[in-house]
Amino acid sequence: MQTDQGTTLVEAIVAIGLLAGAVVSLASLSSVAIRSAGIARERSTATILALQKMEDLCRDASSLPLSAANAWAVDTPGHVEFLDAYGRPLGGRGGVYVRRWAVTPLPADANLVAIQVDVAACRTLPGASRCGDAVSHTRLVSVRSRSVW
Repeated sequence: MQTDQGTTLVEAIVAIGLLAGAVVSLASLSSVAIRSAGIARERSTATILALQKMEDLCRDASSLPLSAANAWAVDTPGHVEFLDAYGRPLGGRGGVYVRRWAVTPLPADANLVAIQVDVAACRTLPGASRCGDAVSHTRLVSVRSRSVW
């Protein structure tokens, strides 16, 4: 009695197809992981830059000039900075990050001000009029008294 040993061509093709599918799945997972790591790095940097500005603004809350309520949402002169990759302010537009802030009085008490800081990666999406990526941005809010103790 004779038995054939080995694999047939059909079995080999099925095995190669399964292996190719697994490799393609791993490659797509790898690209997702790389993109997620990049977004996490940008968010971490944006958080640090927002904290630095918030500390500066809260330290001098009694003498801060007030701004429009939406100054953190638009490029208001005196309330926007463009930063390089290391967080150093640049003279004009451009840069890696954009930092916007607003100082507005609270309606309940004029001595209390809301301080808002928003930092985002400076990418301009198609159709956008200003830079600032909504995916990797950080927004911090604090309430401070303008009265000196």
